[in-house]
Amino acid sequence: MGHQSLGLLGVLGQQGETVRDEVEAVAAAHEVPYRSGRTGVFPHIMDRAKPGSIGVRKEGKRFVNEANGYYDYVEGLLAATPEGETVESWQIADSRFVRRFPLGMAKPLPVPLFPYLRSGYLKKGNTIEELAVACGIDPAGLRDTVARFNENARRGVDPDFGRGGTAFNRYGGDPTQTPNPSLGPLEKGPFYAVRVVPGSFGTFAGLDADGRGRVLSENGAPIPGLYVAGNDHSSIMGGHYPAGGINLGPALTFGYIAGRDLAAVRTHKVDGTFPIPQPQE
Repeated sequence: MGHQSLGLLGVLGQQGETVRDEVEAVAAAHEVPYRSGRTGVFPHIMDRAKPGSIGVRKEGKRFVNEANGYYDYVEGLLAATPEGETVESWQIADSRFVRRFPLGMAKPLPVPLFPYLRSGYLKKGNTIEELAVACGIDPAGLRDTVARFNENARRGVDPDFGRGGTAFNRYGGDPTQTPNPSLGPLEKGPFYAVRVVPGSFGTFAGLDADGRGRVLSENGAPIPGLYVAGNDHSSIMGGHYPAGGINLGPALTFGYIAGRDLAAVRTHKVDGTFPIPQPQE
């Protein structure tokens, strides 16, 4: 089985057979309008854990811990979207946020915001309610959500989704923000938003292999001379996605294992490059 390359609500490029939706590694992404009339894709990675921003659906309500991995973000969005409705959210931020951090493809100072506003990629409102109208979000729902989030963020807590409660969340935040690097109120207008939709970063599907990286046939026997590593290898995470880049370690490891097996290397020379802990006496 082949794998899909980065796509947005579908496949922009394929190698081999199409992979079913349930085995894709999904990510939050944006549709980016260009002046030529084309539409591109930009992954939503850098900003979700930063203080002063939240993700909401059209009801104006949050649906997930935004500072978790992008896979978790999209899983939360899918679960919160009723059957038959468009799967989309809006990442909301205030003016202090957008001048310090990226909001999707919109860059912080000194890059100007007007190109993103002119293209429609970035929405703007002088008040939370005005921004909600521009995005098609329920104004009262968004106002109440922001008020609740701000009150808790000032105390460094998120009782609704636990944002900022893990080292991973806080690492993605701002170390100068206290009392929690991942939590900050949205209170200084104007306010901004970008639309977020599911995209595809890769796949959990692939070729089954043994512990030596040898591809297995349908009856479970190794196919002589055929090895696999990387995205073409079935994910060792079993359908889970602990964090961004989780495919890199297995790719390096099984590439190394397969190379040694192909070279018929059966021993490991200790040359001092990587110190090996000695057992306690």
